[in-house]
Amino acid sequence: SSGINAEYGDNMLGFTVLSLLIQLTHSVSVSSITVETGTGKHDGTEDTLTMTIYGSKRDAERISLGKGFTAGSRRTISRSTPDIGTLECVVFQTSGDDFWVPKEVTLNTKDGVSFSFPNSRGFGLSNKEKMTSGWAAAIGFCTPITESTAGKPRKCTIKTRTSRTKHAETDNCLLVPRIYGEHGVVLGESMDRMNHDDFKPGALDTFTYQNMQNVGKVKCLSFNVLRGDDAWLFSYATVQCDDESVKTFRNSQNQWLSYDVSEGVRFIKMC
Repeated sequence: SSGINAEYGDNMLGFTVLSLLIQLTHSVSVSSITVETGTGKHDGTEDTLTMTIYGSKRDAERISLGKGFTAGSRRTISRSTPDIGTLECVVFQTSGDDFWVPKEVTLNTKDGVSFSFPNSRGFGLSNKEKMTSGWAAAIGFCTPITESTAGKPRKCTIKTRTSRTKHAETDNCLLVPRIYGEHGVVLGESMDRMNHDDFKPGALDTFTYQNMQNVGKVKCLSFNVLRGDDAWLFSYATVQCDDESVKTFRNSQNQWLSYDVSEGVRFIKMC
C-alpha cells in the first residue's frame, strides 16, 4: 500500500544486508533517489556516483547520480526506471579514488512507496586497490524477496573453478555474488581478495563470508560484473552455508563474464 517505508541495516564488510525482516513483494518503479552523505570531515566526495538497482524482473544498470555529494549533504535526484519487479539489491560505485561515506540512501517509487537503507556502521566507498578495513570498491544494500524466518547470521563459502580454456583467466573483473535462498536473497562482498591473484587457469578459488544474512536453504547463485575490461570463464561454482550440504552450480552454457558486452555477459544466474 502507498506510504510504506522499509528500513534496512547492515552486518558485513563492504556490503550492507537486511536486518529488519519484512515481506516485500511490491513491484518497484523508481522515480527518485535521496542520498544523505555522512557528516565526517572527509565523508564527502568530488567523484561521480553511479548506482545499479537489481530487481526480480530486470536490472537498472549504472544510473549516474552526478557529483556534489559533500559532507553532511542531502540530495534528491530524479531518476526513472521501468518496473524492475521486486527490489533485490542496490549497489553504488564511484568514478575515482576519492572516498565517500553514505549516511542513508532512499529509493522513492512512482506510487509513493519508499525504501530506506541506513549505513549505520559507516562503510566507505573507494576504488583504491589498497583499502583499509571498512572500505570497499562497491557498497551494496539487499532486501529479501519474501519474509524470512528468524535465524542467526551464518557463514557462507563460495568456491569457483576457472576454466582451462585459453584466456579463461582474469585479473581485471570485479565480480559480486548473490545467493538466493528459500526466504530471500543476500549480496556478497566483491570476489577480489587483497594481495592474492584470483581466477588463474584451472584454479579453485575460495571466498568466505562471515555473518551473512540467513535466507534459508540455498536455491540459486548469480554473479554480476560491476567493472573491468577482461573476460572470465568458469566451469562451476559451489555454495555451502554453515552445515548445509554443498550446492553445485555449473556454467553449462560456457558463458563468459565481462563488463564489455562484446566479450561476454554482465550477469549469470544458476539454479
